[in-house]
Amino acid sequence: MSETANNLPLAGSAIGDSQLGHCWHFDALSDDSREAVVVTFNESYVFSPRFFRASRHDGTAPGKRFPAVSFTYLVDGVIVLRAVNELHADEFEHKPGQCTIGKSSFERTSAAYGSGFMLHIELLTATKCRLEADLEWVTIETEDLRSEGTQNYRTVVVPRSDVSGRIIRIGRRGSTQKVFNFRGTGYHDHVQGCRSVENAASRVFGRAHFIDATAIFECQGGDPPESRVVICRDGMLTERTARMESQNYRRDRYGLSIPRRLSFVTDENPRVRVKPLTAIESGFFKKTMTSEITLMLRDGKPRKTTGIVEFTSPTRIKHVLFRWLSDLRIGKNGRGPLF
Repeated sequence: MSETANNLPLAGSAIGDSQLGHCWHFDALSDDSREAVVVTFNESYVFSPRFFRASRHDGTAPGKRFPAVSFTYLVDGVIVLRAVNELHADEFEHKPGQCTIGKSSFERTSAAYGSGFMLHIELLTATKCRLEADLEWVTIETEDLRSEGTQNYRTVVVPRSDVSGRIIRIGRRGSTQKVFNFRGTGYHDHVQGCRSVENAASRVFGRAHFIDATAIFECQGGDPPESRVVICRDGMLTERTARMESQNYRRDRYGLSIPRRLSFVTDENPRVRVKPLTAIESGFFKKTMTSEITLMLRDGKPRKTTGIVEFTSPTRIKHVLFRWLSDLRIGKNGRGPLF
């Protein structure tokens, strides 16, 4: 076990390689758990067929980028707005604490009420409409909790944030069709890695915010698989090696095998139980779901809330049909995705 306010080891988490460079991930659930927002900024979009071909053709493909921004907004289990837009390499700009891809960006900010990140999103959707969003992640817990000394790592930048902002759907003629106001609790991390996508192992990664704690849990496939649970509570981080137990697997419409029940068990506590509920994002390589999550700590009191869990199977990108179908969901060359 390690307890530290400065380091959050989550080694082996990356699903990209040196071409991928950076991926910044933001997600949040509303206070009543009815709404979910998931945003990623990608230096190279790990599930892009162009990225895959460059990896195969050039090996390390030095200097090549395939930047993309993805956005999903879900209400009561129904996707209201979703878009993945891949842009040209020269439309990517990254500096410490900020990133711009096309017309979308995020940057670290500081104000009297706290520090955090401001996100601005402008993307084309499959219906040839536009979505615009301005969202703020205001820090609750300690920032910059890093994993050092590994080639593949996930930096948990902000384990717990207050999230608020506005999401707008704009019609083809430029008129505002709908405005959604969002408020909830969120999470932000930064993934960086150096392995090829097709050789990366399957992975389960989740996070949940309870009244007095945040739980982050992960299982990285391999022989043997590596699992861990990290608890952020009272300004401290506690990490324990765990083993993941799963049962009642079912295949979804895209062929991904998803368990109906998961448990992350340590030698003592904490322990985490996961019951997947509703899909936020679904595809041939990845599925993100809201989940009922129960946390047991040393005090013996079960805590229950709704969290977010990702199931990733990168090796399926080898399948040419899966790549072709997935590409139809990616907007590119100034056009929105087909569906």
